[in-house]
Amino acid sequence: MSEQEKCKHPRKRVIAKDQDAEYVECLDCGAILEAEELPEPTGFDESLSDA
Repeated sequence: MSEQEKCKHPRKRVIAKDQDAEYVECLDCGAILEAEELPEPTGFDESLSDA
């Protein structure tokens, strides 16, 4: 398995967005992924008002 396949992509940034899709880059392994491919984040239950 390559490092990209092992990475869970915890840190990402949006690199492109259009009407049909959003693409993100993993800041850890450099993989380019469609946002739909990523699992929903879990364990985060704070709102911005808690900041």
